[in-house]
Amino acid sequence: MAVAALLASLVLHHYAPPPPKANLAPQPNFNQICAEVGVASPACQETTLEAIDAARRHEGLGSMALPRNWLSLTPAEQLFVITNLERVARREHPIPGLVAWLDGVAQAGALSRADPALPQPAAPYVSIWAETVSPLASDYGWMYADGYGGPIGTTNLDCRSAGAPGCWGHRNNILAEWSRTLLAHRTGTWYPVAGAAQIPIAPPPGTNAQPEVSDAMIVTAVPYPPEYVYTWAQAVAAGAGTAHGTQSIGNSLWTHPLLVASWAWVRAHAAAVLAVLAAMVLMIRARRGPARRLSKKKRTVKVHDISRYRR
Repeated sequence: MAVAALLASLVLHHYAPPPPKANLAPQPNFNQICAEVGVASPACQETTLEAIDAARRHEGLGSMALPRNWLSLTPAEQLFVITNLERVARREHPIPGLVAWLDGVAQAGALSRADPALPQPAAPYVSIWAETVSPLASDYGWMYADGYGGPIGTTNLDCRSAGAPGCWGHRNNILAEWSRTLLAHRTGTWYPVAGAAQIPIAPPPGTNAQPEVSDAMIVTAVPYPPEYVYTWAQAVAAGAGTAHGTQSIGNSLWTHPLLVASWAWVRAHAAAVLAVLAAMVLMIRARRGPARRLSKKKRTVKVHDISRYRR
């Protein structure tokens, strides 16, 4: 979590709505399910979204409506959309769009696995970073598990104690009030802009760890009309935050406990399963080989006879 030096005199909770009183354990536990079935599986993504919706209900908010083209968006666009969905659900103005040069700044942060930074910002900026398995998982950590969870259960590196100023800092930066607070005393017209990026992180060699990603995002403002590369208006046109969006990434059947357990077992015993299947195929071929050749010969003669009769 990063806040520009220009904001040093501001207390964190003064530029964003107040955070929850405590971290919310994900329900369902998408961390466990993703570890069992794989981070790229439909069940992993679907249960992460279900956990976000369950956490939102604690705040009296409805389910998150993703754009219908969610799966075809880039990770940067997904990060932008999901953070804006969190903003508009709490009556904050959405950030209008992504700009290419800030995407580059975010990518530098993702590569260094740290909050993106602007060395000489023209306006206040806020930035966030996370190492998780997907933009949805990053959003959950930033929004619903960003406080102090004890020596073992704390994932926010800037929240080393219950009263640390960095606690809930990622959430505060996502929900920052730009027009009413951060840009309130600036003359002229300022345009909020965002940048986002994701960098894959390969698991250590020789381990069974799941691959992760480095997600980063930064928001600031510029005193000129920006050239957006992706806009919130495009996301809304695809249903984001509306009744025309989607509240499910895939089929809810993917999250059925029996299917999740079955898929986890298959992943754990993939080599043995493939070996057994290969042996069965070879055995069937060996037993049915002569009969299949005879059967084909008989069918060929029969078809040939019928054909001659019709002519």
